[in-house]
Amino acid sequence: MSATTPSNAAVAKLIQEYEANITNRSRRVASIELSKWTTEEVKGVMDQLVPRTKRKGSDEPCGPEFNHLNTSLKSTLMIQFGIWSILSLGTIFLLPMQVGAALYLLLHGRLSAIWRELPKPTALLFDWSTGLHAFVKAPMSLVKKSIEREEALCVNRKGKFMLRKHGYAVLSHVWGETMGWNTEDSWGPVELGLRKRGLAYHHFLKFFRRCDAEWLWVDVLAMPAVYEDMSTTEKANIETLRTGIINCLHAVYSRADKVVCLDSLLLRLQSGSMVDVAVILLLGRWINRLWPFTETKLAKRVILKTEDAAFDLDEIIIFLYETVYNEDHRYFHILARLAPLRPVPLGFRIWLDYLARPGTSEPDLFREIYSGCENRLCDVEIDQTRALFPVLGLKWIAGWTLQEGLHHIADAYPDDKELLLKYCHYRSIQHEIQ
Repeated sequence: MSATTPSNAAVAKLIQEYEANITNRSRRVASIELSKWTTEEVKGVMDQLVPRTKRKGSDEPCGPEFNHLNTSLKSTLMIQFGIWSILSLGTIFLLPMQVGAALYLLLHGRLSAIWRELPKPTALLFDWSTGLHAFVKAPMSLVKKSIEREEALCVNRKGKFMLRKHGYAVLSHVWGETMGWNTEDSWGPVELGLRKRGLAYHHFLKFFRRCDAEWLWVDVLAMPAVYEDMSTTEKANIETLRTGIINCLHAVYSRADKVVCLDSLLLRLQSGSMVDVAVILLLGRWINRLWPFTETKLAKRVILKTEDAAFDLDEIIIFLYETVYNEDHRYFHILARLAPLRPVPLGFRIWLDYLARPGTSEPDLFREIYSGCENRLCDVEIDQTRALFPVLGLKWIAGWTLQEGLHHIADAYPDDKELLLKYCHYRSIQHEIQ
């Protein structure tokens, strides 16, 4: 890592004026990826961010709007009264028009349309009004079948679940942004009773509004959660199911039509520039988490969503390849950070030969893993090993420790032990690999 210079410090300070809790990320990116940028150039990018609206609870673009459920009798009755009031008034409003339409269709002999089309407005109203207080949660029977069949447990906009081998998208996100609470006036973590109910429907729809897909695979829905009040046996059973899903992730990610990245910082960007997108992506949390590397590496396509557009990560990387002509180019370190995430195009491997196996021009998976996982964090220590298994095509065993996972990788890839040890050293993992 390059030493911080006065100009780097000025760039980091500038970035921090646009986003809270970004000190470490801003310093790293300023000292490496933006080390050849001026403060004026960086400001031009940061000015494209839409200011974050401050509100109680989560103010993330895809964050939850509440973290506790008021279960008092008075609150419950008020909610039910409100829902039925909306439904009743809407039905009364629609009824005269539906009766008039029915008479018109009857006079013109279009009987089938009366029972096929006329009920639709009322049905849509019913779905909308009941959805105001509905929750989405995957049936446990389908979770088990998804493991048995190695298929993706997907959900559509209406909250209906289906096992699929194709025709779906994967949602890639940071749970702390989409499921957590991290504002100054937050109410704390989401309460247990609310988590057990699943995703609030109106929160769930925020994902669909941005993913442009009929069917979506969402990890927080497809993977059952371990709750604090479970017995030891219950927790062990859920962990076995979670392991089964992890062992299906290679198939889930590689079969998907696309992986859609929802990064909170990127979702505030209003710009048509691929360079702007690359810079903001590097400053976001998504690229600093370990599991998104796995999702991105195995995907057919990776779509980066901004406030008002969508960008293909491959197209951004190819643009950088075509623009960067040597290591002194100011985009070089941006390219070096993004390139290991995706297959290196044949015509551009010369620029990043450190990703190739020594003595060849063929990509080296372990070198790509080492470079692609640089500066990526995870909340669960064991995931430092487990997150690599889908990329390496390996199967995890329930109950394994981090060390057992490392030994399995070393046994499966004996020629790559040196890079595996380098990976462990970089991440300060105590290992017993010889």
